[in-house]
Amino acid sequence: MKNSYEFYAVIRLVERYDYDGAVEVLELLSLQDHPIYYLVSSCHRSLNFNFYGAKELLQEIKTPFSHQYTGITRYIQEIPPLIKGNPGYIFNELFDNIVIQLERDEYTEFLGRIFQLRELLLKYAVIQFKERKDYTLRDRIYQKKAFLTHFKIRHGLMNGMKEILRTGGGRWQKIINILTGKPMNELMDLRHQTIVAHGIETATLKDISRIYQSPEHILNDLREVFQYLNIYIRPHKYTELNQNIIEILSSDLHVKEDLQD
Repeated sequence: MKNSYEFYAVIRLVERYDYDGAVEVLELLSLQDHPIYYLVSSCHRSLNFNFYGAKELLQEIKTPFSHQYTGITRYIQEIPPLIKGNPGYIFNELFDNIVIQLERDEYTEFLGRIFQLRELLLKYAVIQFKERKDYTLRDRIYQKKAFLTHFKIRHGLMNGMKEILRTGGGRWQKIINILTGKPMNELMDLRHQTIVAHGIETATLKDISRIYQSPEHILNDLREVFQYLNIYIRPHKYTELNQNIIEILSSDLHVKEDLQD
């Protein structure tokens, strides 16, 4: 097959979670009608939190993938709760996204995703502490103005959440220590200087490691918060999904054999 190296490029792009780039190469190969094209396109939308769009593309697949591809099955099954805004699914999706930004050396976006997850986790913690209700993250209460009004916060969102959780002690105090402690605050100050926030700077691995011992330590701290909030930490969804995509590319499109010719 004369396009073997283009298929290899698709595999390399998928391995780096660059689904947009993979889609472009698949289009160059005129594979817009292949199920894998719709799946990879769906993944691109999902990574950008466009779950409605991701679902629409999955509906274009006429022949379902075999259930032996457990990563694909799981990806498809998780779209509805993500659309609904189920907290556990959204938090895990954000965590997966953070890991992907790290693996792609996109440290500015890495900080941006942490900022989003941090605020949502703190709001979720306050709701669990005060009301123990299971709102979806799309519920109005998660909007800043509604949240401030509901919990009668008058001295800033972050300070207000800290004051509420501090009264609980125990695991609530531990959550505050991680999410609003000196290292995390300095990390967020760094984020505020970047192009994803209020500045024009970019973040580097050196910048992050100067504040935290390493990015992996940040991930471990976030996992700890998940545990304090009884949020199940599932295996990274896109890792197994990518393995399935590559299996299909390697078998249905005979990439491996052609590359060896």
